[in-house]
Amino acid sequence: MMLTAAFAVNAVMGETIGELRQQSQGIKSKIQNAREELMSVQNQKDDTVSEIQQLDSELADVQAELDRLEKQLEETSQRLDITYEELEQATEEKQQQYETLKQRVRAMYENGTAGYLETILNAENMSDFLQRMEYTTRIMDYDQHLLESFSRVETLIDQSAKRIEQDKANQEKLKKEQEEEQELLNEKISEKNALVERLNSSAESYEAQISEWEEQDADIQALIKKKQAAAAAVTPRSSGRSSSGGSSYQASNKVYAYTGESYMYPVPAYSGYTPNSGYGYRSSPISGGSEFHTGLDLKATLNTDVVAAESGTVIYAGWRGGYGNCVIIDHGGGMSTLYAHNNALCVSVGQSVSKGQVISKAGTTGYSTGVHLHFEVRINGQHTNPTPYIY
Repeated sequence: MMLTAAFAVNAVMGETIGELRQQSQGIKSKIQNAREELMSVQNQKDDTVSEIQQLDSELADVQAELDRLEKQLEETSQRLDITYEELEQATEEKQQQYETLKQRVRAMYENGTAGYLETILNAENMSDFLQRMEYTTRIMDYDQHLLESFSRVETLIDQSAKRIEQDKANQEKLKKEQEEEQELLNEKISEKNALVERLNSSAESYEAQISEWEEQDADIQALIKKKQAAAAAVTPRSSGRSSSGGSSYQASNKVYAYTGESYMYPVPAYSGYTPNSGYGYRSSPISGGSEFHTGLDLKATLNTDVVAAESGTVIYAGWRGGYGNCVIIDHGGGMSTLYAHNNALCVSVGQSVSKGQVISKAGTTGYSTGVHLHFEVRINGQHTNPTPYIY
């Protein structure tokens, strides 16, 4: 690729291994920054998705309330129709009674009092007279009572109709308010969904940048290995150890099988525990995408002792991009081990350490989502499965 060719030209022009390593460190720093930005984007996306879920829940409640109001409004309208029918019927009955009373009054007016007097005076005896007086009085009282009764019923029904009309108006008002709330929630959800799309786009951009920079770093590591091989051809090494960060941690395309060494478990307090995450492809805890995990994530708590899995020389002790606070120990013969995400370091570059010696305190620095020890075994700079070396 073009980038590899460019690096190769630089190497031919005389860049040293140290200068290439500085370039590599710069790229790793960019990768770390991009991963931090990616984590921030992912966290924002998670928060936004949670907000959308909450808004969806609120929208469901509003829809349920709308359905309830719609049903209640329909029932109220039916009650109002029935009440209007009852009011109309009561009004007709009152009117009919009123017409009957008017006819009686008209008859009394037209006949004067003679009609009633004649009815009374034609009584055959005193008993008949009294009965006729009582009947006449009862008829007049009945007409009046019935008219008053119909008037009261009409008034009560009219009052009931007005109450129902008020209930209906209140329900229509509540329904309108719920519809406005529903529209507002839908607008918020649309805005949040648009934000999630933008965050997804940003995450994809960061992931693409990280992938590109990782390829650049791999090209640099390949050039470093070539220079080391060239140097070794001129001055053969008598020992596989390195005290300055030599070939024990450089990239290689070769896949190495288990060499048979038996290393000490690097977190003695949790010796033998099942790894939190194994060696090989997995779902990234940060980006969510697929990635190759180059070591084992071993259980640890904050500031748990981390020890050297084997005796050797410290060739790296410091911040290393996504590894955070990192220690690398060269064990000779091309073998090295890496200890990442430490909270504190207890050794320095060039220091000789013994198997089981405390080299750091566990933490969650760098590209990490929780306290643990990321442990790698490398052969000639190429990562290999650490499992058989410590289990």
